[in-house]
Amino acid sequence: MSRDQLVLSPILKPLEKMKSRLIVVDGLAHRVILEKGERAGHSAGMNTVLTGRRAKGIDTENPLRSLATGISIDQFLAPRIGAETKLKTLECGIQVEAYSSDNAALSYHGSLSPIMAESSPYRVFNRLFRDFHEPSSTANVAATESLTDRKNVMAAVSKNLQSVRGQLPESDRLKMEAHLEAVRDMEHSLTTGTGAGAAITCEKPNLGAPIDVWRNDNIPAIAKLQIDLLVMALACDLTRIGTIQFGRAGASHRFNWLGPEFASDPALAKTDQAKGFHALAHKDVDPGVRALLVKIHTWYAGQFEYLLEKLASIPERGGTMLDNTLAVWINELGTGGSHSHEQTQWVFAGNVNGLFKTGRLVAFPGEPHNRILLSICHAMGIHVDEFGDPDYCKAGPLTGLTV
Repeated sequence: MSRDQLVLSPILKPLEKMKSRLIVVDGLAHRVILEKGERAGHSAGMNTVLTGRRAKGIDTENPLRSLATGISIDQFLAPRIGAETKLKTLECGIQVEAYSSDNAALSYHGSLSPIMAESSPYRVFNRLFRDFHEPSSTANVAATESLTDRKNVMAAVSKNLQSVRGQLPESDRLKMEAHLEAVRDMEHSLTTGTGAGAAITCEKPNLGAPIDVWRNDNIPAIAKLQIDLLVMALACDLTRIGTIQFGRAGASHRFNWLGPEFASDPALAKTDQAKGFHALAHKDVDPGVRALLVKIHTWYAGQFEYLLEKLASIPERGGTMLDNTLAVWINELGTGGSHSHEQTQWVFAGNVNGLFKTGRLVAFPGEPHNRILLSICHAMGIHVDEFGDPDYCKAGPLTGLTV
């Protein structure tokens, strides 16, 4: 393991403002795939990235078709940290084509039980907000009056404590100072709208005019809608765990909005045509193609940055929602051309109320990614000894991520 000061690559440059809140984790491998070479390719990467379990073939005529043999980490954590929320988890998709469940599903209820992401933000909206009621004006007035009363009480308590502080012996004055500091923090949170005394901003989002969710050029707009919906679902405590999935494994999305060099024949959208993402990834050794891939992944970094900015804009418990959240950016492959599952990239953002030491690049060459899944469990307060294949959990969670 190595720890280094974080210098962002060109791909990660959109995250510059968030650099101090990131941990870039390099070098991990999907060992559950590679041990015997039984399964390879995109579907196996999708099967194992969140489950830490070996893929199982489901088609004798096509050995690359497979499903995961275990529960994914989002579904494992859901009943443990969000048992009382409206939705245990929320799976949002951006044109996740139902090509086949093996390379389209990221989440799993359990062995051979995939969960397809919902590619329509309008259906996601209905699931979240169909029965949602905006707070009434009467409730808002009552809440404002209650907040004013609480502010007045805290100010009076602070004044009374100050008046008796000078009458106490030295040992008791130290205790009084600590108590006064706590009172000041609470008073500040009531005044600024942040902290333990503040309510989270929660309101029904406006999706605007409907758009075609399967039109290739609408991908940026769909992504924004899905991110907005997930963040508001978290803010309203309708769920505490969510995923946003850009396409199925091997998606042929065309990134026309990034420039004319990505333009191609729309009639070829369902094939590995020259400018589709899947076909480009297979030619990643070509310098010209690699430059296009850098542009694509830089755009993805911008989507992650938008998610983080949204989380950071919501006051929560003395800070922001991002301070109390763990956001993770992952890919099912390390490299596209060789379908390698070595050196997969993970980006963490947020520090779960100060748990993670952020602003760093951390490398774990060749370590099984089961260990980072264990680290996520521990960060959520679930101190299990293994997640996924137990053979790759013996070293425990990754060391050096936390403060």
